[in-house]
Amino acid sequence: MDLHLAFVWIAVLAVASALLAALLWMRSQARHAADREDLDEAFLFSPERYQSMGALLSGEDEDVLASLPGYRPEIGVRFHRDRRRIFRMYLRDLRRDYHLLHAQARRLAAHAGADSSALIGMLLRQQVTFWWANAMLESRVALHAVGASPVDVRALVDSVERMRIDLTRFETAQST
Repeated sequence: MDLHLAFVWIAVLAVASALLAALLWMRSQARHAADREDLDEAFLFSPERYQSMGALLSGEDEDVLASLPGYRPEIGVRFHRDRRRIFRMYLRDLRRDYHLLHAQARRLAAHAGADSSALIGMLLRQQVTFWWANAMLESRVALHAVGASPVDVRALVDSVERMRIDLTRFETAQST
């Protein structure tokens, strides 16, 4: 009988813990959604922030490093790997910036009513362009890891900048 009562208490505690965890998770999601909306409203994309991405995987720094006294191949391997890791951090931020711009554009389209067809077309074109440039960049980063040519990020950054410009034009047209 005592064993049965212990199992009942364990089950009650497990259910209560699961409910509490779910409640806390839902509360944090609501808070993060509000934070994202605030961030979306104040967001300004700056392509200059991503200028250094190209230099990270250019290979020039690796050549200089290899010419220094005390250089060992394992230093170059680690340097190469760390630069790709930093590059991927920039790439993650660039994708986040794209998603923020895209969320702003979707909100504009939702509130534009019948005039949103141009914006929806622009959104679709920009999304295809961005994901294509992203896929090409990812493949080049993978090839760079095995010694292929430098990686050019301009196409991806330019696609986000074009989206920002188109979005600004549409916002301006809507406000007049």
